[in-house]
Amino acid sequence: MTPKGLRMLGHVSLRVCDLEASVKFYTEALSPLSYITTRFPSVIGLGSSSSSAPIPDLWLREYQPGPENDYSQKPTPVHISFYAKERKTVDDFYACGINAGGKDNGAPGVRPWMEGYYAAYLLDLDGNNIEVVCFEKKAGGEQDNVIAA
Repeated sequence: MTPKGLRMLGHVSLRVCDLEASVKFYTEALSPLSYITTRFPSVIGLGSSSSSAPIPDLWLREYQPGPENDYSQKPTPVHISFYAKERKTVDDFYACGINAGGKDNGAPGVRPWMEGYYAAYLLDLDGNNIEVVCFEKKAGGEQDNVIAA
């Protein structure tokens, strides 16, 4: 059983090519979600300032090519999704992320995955697909224009 208010997933770690550039990107892109940065000697944690979790839920660590990754020059990209309570937060994430150097991978809008799935997608500096999604429906029962998959 998890403590009240905690999700089952504790945290995610990303290996990034340029740690300081990635910290700058994520600090700005996730600012609409009230994310703050916590620095440790070899890793940076980012988490919501309003979270009851004991540690941040996103960790950034400098990627080092080596025999364990066949000396690949870049880490393998992943997809990470963050929840938001309001559509405006999704919109703000997208604008802040683009401003911070992220690349468009899907402008804010309703997706066909399920009813009310309002999301935006950005590629971070290492090609990771970062999503912010909320399930808030339009006020007054208005119909959404769904973005094709």
